Amino acid sequence: MVKIPPSVRKLKGFEELRMFRNHIRDSYNSLKHRTVSKVKQLKKSQIMDYIKQDYKLTESQKKELYESIIDQNFSNLELAEFNNEAPLVSIIIINRNGLKHLKRLMEDFTQKIQYPHFEIIVVDNASSDGSLPFLENISGILPLKIIKNEKNESFSRSNNQAAEIADGEYLLFLNNDIEPTYGWLNQMMNSAIQSSEVGAVGAKLVYPDCSGSRYNRRNSFKIQHTGIAFREENGFIKPYNIGNGDVFQVKGELDEPRAAVTAAALLISKDKYFQVDGLDEGFVYGYEDVDFCLKLLKKGYKNIYCPKALLFHYEFGTQESDKNHEVKQRRLSNRELFQERWGKWLRRELLMDKLNCNQLYSEKPLKVAFVVTETGENSSAGDYFTALSLGKSFKKFGWEIDFISRTESKDWYEVAPDVDVLVSLLDAYDIRKIRSENNLLIKLAWPRNWLSRWISHPDFMDFDLVMATSETACRYIEEKTGMKTDLLPLATDPETFNPLIAGNKEWECDYCFTGSYWKDPREIVDMLDPESLPYTFKLFGKNWDEFEKLNEYYEGFVNYQDMPRVYRSTRIVVDDANRVTKEYGSVNSRVFDAIASGVLVVTNGELGAEETFKGILPVYKSKEELKELLEYYLSHEAERKAKIDELKEFVLSHHTYDQRAEKIRDCLENYILKKKMAIKIPAPNWDEVEEWGDYYLALGLKKELERKDCEVLLQVLPEWEGDGDARCDTVLVLRGLSRYQPKSQHFNIMWNISHPDEVTIEEYNQYQHVFIASQFWADEISQKVDVPVEVMLQCTDPELFYPDPDDKYKHDLLFVGNSRGVYRKIIKDLLPTDEDLAVYGAGWEGLIDKKYIKGEHIPNKELRKAYSSCKILLCDHWDDMRDKGFLSNRLFDASACGAFIISDNVNGVEDVFEDTVVTYEDSDDLQALIEYYLFNNYENKGESFDRTNLFNFTFEKRIESIIKLID
Repeated sequence: MVKIPPSVRKLKGFEELRMFRNHIRDSYNSLKHRTVSKVKQLKKSQIMDYIKQDYKLTESQKKELYESIIDQNFSNLELAEFNNEAPLVSIIIINRNGLKHLKRLMEDFTQKIQYPHFEIIVVDNASSDGSLPFLENISGILPLKIIKNEKNESFSRSNNQAAEIADGEYLLFLNNDIEPTYGWLNQMMNSAIQSSEVGAVGAKLVYPDCSGSRYNRRNSFKIQHTGIAFREENGFIKPYNIGNGDVFQVKGELDEPRAAVTAAALLISKDKYFQVDGLDEGFVYGYEDVDFCLKLLKKGYKNIYCPKALLFHYEFGTQESDKNHEVKQRRLSNRELFQERWGKWLRRELLMDKLNCNQLYSEKPLKVAFVVTETGENSSAGDYFTALSLGKSFKKFGWEIDFISRTESKDWYEVAPDVDVLVSLLDAYDIRKIRSENNLLIKLAWPRNWLSRWISHPDFMDFDLVMATSETACRYIEEKTGMKTDLLPLATDPETFNPLIAGNKEWECDYCFTGSYWKDPREIVDMLDPESLPYTFKLFGKNWDEFEKLNEYYEGFVNYQDMPRVYRSTRIVVDDANRVTKEYGSVNSRVFDAIASGVLVVTNGELGAEETFKGILPVYKSKEELKELLEYYLSHEAERKAKIDELKEFVLSHHTYDQRAEKIRDCLENYILKKKMAIKIPAPNWDEVEEWGDYYLALGLKKELERKDCEVLLQVLPEWEGDGDARCDTVLVLRGLSRYQPKSQHFNIMWNISHPDEVTIEEYNQYQHVFIASQFWADEISQKVDVPVEVMLQCTDPELFYPDPDDKYKHDLLFVGNSRGVYRKIIKDLLPTDEDLAVYGAGWEGLIDKKYIKGEHIPNKELRKAYSSCKILLCDHWDDMRDKGFLSNRLFDASACGAFIISDNVNGVEDVFEDTVVTYEDSDDLQALIEYYLFNNYENKGESFDRTNLFNFTFEKRIESIIKLID
């Protein structure tokens, strides 16, 4: 790696060039990796296709596998005994043209069931294959009731019919394509009666011979179901069968809790079934069993998987015989209903389940991936050591840990789908480039240094959580970005760093420094003067051989694993807070690690010592002060030991990685449980977003929503249709020129802020709630649509817009706005003019005389200065906005700054601003008004608009309405 001299680093534009270089390098690596991966996937798929074509079992192999499963299960079976006093179980079977399944199911039924007290209820849905005669023939042998429907009722409706006439204390829902094995119901009933808390009980389902199946031909005699869990897939929290495709084996065989079990074989007490209103008939052959089980969970019951109840399930044969287009439509409808009902709740439950390692909704615990420079025992990157120590503490929760290395990953933006939390320790990592199938991925930034670089990256605002290592750093980030930042200093691992570790005689010294030199100035070089002290000194790290005065003390690089021995071999560790940490009060890892090892530390980080150590850590600010501290503590053993004891107790009480892990866990829990909203901004991309007023509207909403403890995701136009909003409960669309297609899993709100002619009645009706930025148009639309409509005028941020004049923007007339290729009305009505007119905005070149154009853009944080400094602010509206009463946000912002405004005559403006906004009718009227007010010096007229009236037109008030709605 080329070392860049400090003088070059300080050159103007160096940081921009460095970021550009990183962008090009990462993009190249990413493209290369994706290309190679696609080739490999293609080859793999071709090989798998070949294998599948030749995968067949002989008849003898089928028989052997089948009998092996029966024998394994039987040999492990301790049959639960029941007598004739056992609770009556009503076995409910739904059938439509399933004669062959019924014959298999009923063969030796009594012998296999073993349970002494049951009835069978078959609901036949207009079968025409001889099912009814077969059932009537066996009704004399088995306790059988038949419900004969004249049409094909849904699965839910049919089961509910049977439940209503069932005499049993328990209901057992059983598919007709089941092949039972010995003692199955005894085992399920034994699980059901263990506790009053038991809800649904499910069984172990196994695939039979699947050689005739299109999709499951490789699953013959493998596990099909051991319960149901959930995973995120394309924005959908999707239920799936646990164990599907696993090799059959008998292990443990103890009952296990499950979020849900399939209704192919589901046992439930009749009383509990009706407590949750049975199966929901809104579902048609899909998700009704999962919905039912989730209702039981919310009621406080525990669903159970009973592994000792073994059943073969021929499900694949039934499903594959359905007509494809019917199945597709049915599944889409079922999925939409399931998402609408359970999506928000399941998102939280799934992540909380992983966080707490309950493994009820998910099979796996939380997985955290750290973005680091490099990994391995020879690493010299401090970020890796930090991640390693914190990861060790995470593992104590039961979480899984991984690392994404900049130097070792082929493409560090390809994040595995099982990663739930990504912790970035590097500012160079652009999270907007992440590719992950997990749309619930939580992204956490932990800047430990280079704070100005971190916040300069556009993607920094996209982090879900931000933490910083000092109070000063937290304040800096919050002031610069507005993002809430939690305090998370570095820490130590006392299991690794402690006084019980043996030292190394070769490294013994009175004081030492540990750290590397990376061509960036370090104070320690000038502060250290080992020759002036009668004590032994050693220096550990990389690249110190460049300094002649330190050569005789230089011991070279020591692996991180050996650092505890280094600290135990010295009496004092000298800390050097470098320039990118010192000014923010961040405290280095070596401080915590050395103190935990029972060694005194002296530091030049005065701010960090005060903030993090409450002033008890010895500080030096000069070469003389360092020498004085070293002489004192090396010659006063009792004082040195007393100071070590004080510091060690403080560190172990407040600064261990176990404590940091708890803090992060609490922050993650808080984040997971928060309300989450996506705000859709109609800007074309992130590069141009600052040119769009809708972006600043979204920022104002975001600030106030976050103050109400609601997480906010901002999305520009290309991101609207993806699954990036999968974590959100609510979507707020700022409807201007672009239309959005609402998704069923969200509570969808439209705020129609402009271009009302573009919005149809059908579009309004796609939302759960509509806000309209016009009283007139809200009244009109509310009479025509089926959804609630409220007026919500645009607003302002009094913290950003207030009187603040600046001579830089002192003009007689000011217009701020992009032309968008159109000669804006008020400018067209005004020009030409001899007055001092300043126009700021993009696209005006070639439309108006360049003498009027003063700039393409005024930063939003500067706008108040422009509004406060002009004598007259000119404002206009697009035609449909003017006719339908959509008041520009500029009227509210400029009024908050005390500006005097002349505007075109927009419908309803006088109702809001009374006579404080002057309106004109035509060009002559505009010229006359300007001449009159300039001559009469009315530049302060806007102050007559009482700022207290603005209280009703702030983002805070708007968010009160939105929060009330979504709550």
